[in-house]
Amino acid sequence: MSAQSAKDKPIKVLWLTSSYPRSKDDSASVFLRYLAEALANQKVSLHILSPDHPEVQSTAQPDGIVCHHFRYFWPRKLQMLAYGSGILPNLRATPWLLFQVPFFILSMFVAAAWIMVVQRPSLIHAHWIFPQGTVAVLLGKLFRIPVLVTAHGGDAFALRGSFLGAIKRWTIKHCAAWTSNTNATADAVGPDLPKPHIIPMGIDYRKFASGNTKNLFRSNEPRKFILLFVGRLVEKKGTASLLLAFAKLSEELRNQSECWVVGDGAERSRLEILTKNLQIADKVIFHGKLPNRNLPDYYAAADLFIAPSITDSKGDTEGQGVILLEGMASGTAVISTFTGGISEIIEHKKNGYLVEPNNPQQLADSIAELILDERLRQRLAETGRLAAQTYDWQLISEKFENLYGQ
Repeated sequence: MSAQSAKDKPIKVLWLTSSYPRSKDDSASVFLRYLAEALANQKVSLHILSPDHPEVQSTAQPDGIVCHHFRYFWPRKLQMLAYGSGILPNLRATPWLLFQVPFFILSMFVAAAWIMVVQRPSLIHAHWIFPQGTVAVLLGKLFRIPVLVTAHGGDAFALRGSFLGAIKRWTIKHCAAWTSNTNATADAVGPDLPKPHIIPMGIDYRKFASGNTKNLFRSNEPRKFILLFVGRLVEKKGTASLLLAFAKLSEELRNQSECWVVGDGAERSRLEILTKNLQIADKVIFHGKLPNRNLPDYYAAADLFIAPSITDSKGDTEGQGVILLEGMASGTAVISTFTGGISEIIEHKKNGYLVEPNNPQQLADSIAELILDERLRQRLAETGRLAAQTYDWQLISEKFENLYGQ
C-alpha cells in the first residue's frame, strides 16, 4: 500500500458507551449520535457498542457507522439498567438492578473483545470513565492498542466512593489520553491526574437555528409568554426549582405565561403533584419525551429557556449543559445556575443569566426581570446565538479527529 493510500484510508475506531439512541427518534445520549455522524463525515470508521434494550430498533446508519448491542440479561424485557433516567437514577429507583451490573460489565467486555478480533480497530474510544473506560483500558492492554476516554460529567461528579474513585483514577492513568467536556468535569475527576484535552460536546447549529414557531401555533392564536424546560426529569435537572419559581411570580405575570416541560423520567409524577399543590397545574404543560427532530420548533416558540440544574443528593450535577447550547442556537434567552461546568458556557448577564442552584426566589426574580425587559432578553439571545456557533459539530468533530490521528 502506498504512503498516500495509507493516509487516505479512514481510521477505524471502536466506541464503548452505556447509552446511544435506540431508534431514529430516540433522544438517549443523542449528542453521541451527532458526534458519530460528524466523525463519519470526517472519514472516520466507527463501530459503536452500546447496551441492548427492549426499545432497540434496527435503524439504517450513515456510511462509516456500524452499531452493535450487547445483551446482558434475560429475558430481554428485564434489561432496564441503562437508558430511561440513566444508570445511576435507575439503580436508585430500582435497587435490585444492582444485580445486573456484573453481567453488564462482563457482557460489554466479551462483545467488545469479539469486535476487536473481527474488526481490528486502531483505537478504542470510551464514553464515560466507568465502566466503559475501565473495560476499554483492559481491552487496550490485551490487544495492545491505544485507548481514549471521555468524561461527560455524571461519571466525574457522582461516582465518588473510595473504591470507584480508585478505579476511575487507575483508568485515567492507564489510557493513552482522555478528554473532558469542561474544566469543572476534569477537576471533579481529579486535579492531580494527567491533564485532559478539553473538548466540549456540541450541537447541530443549523438545525437548532431553523426552528419554526408556526409548526406549534396558528397564526391567529393568542400567544402566552413561554417558559421552556427540556431534559430528563431527574433530581439533578432541578425542574422542581423551576416550578417553585414559577409559582412565586406575580399573579399578573403567571396569567400571561405558560411553563412547558419537555422530557420524561423518574421525577415526573412527583412534579405533576407539585404543580397541583402549588396551584399552577393549569399553567404548566408536560409534553413528555419528544423526538429530537421536533425540539427546534419548541425552542423557537419559547421566549425564555430555563435549565435550573442542581447538585443532587448523590453529588451528581451538570458536567456541561449541552441543552443550553441548543436553546442559545435557537435565539432564545437562557437562564441556568452556577452549577458544574455551566458557567463555562454561560457568562452571567452577557449571553444568559445564572442564579444560585436550589434558589427558587432568585430564579423567579430573574424570570420576572427578563419577562418585563424585552430589550435585555433580545440582547442576551443574540449574544447567546453567536456563542453557540462555536460549538457546531463540524468544529467539535475536527478536534476529536485530530486527537484520533495522534
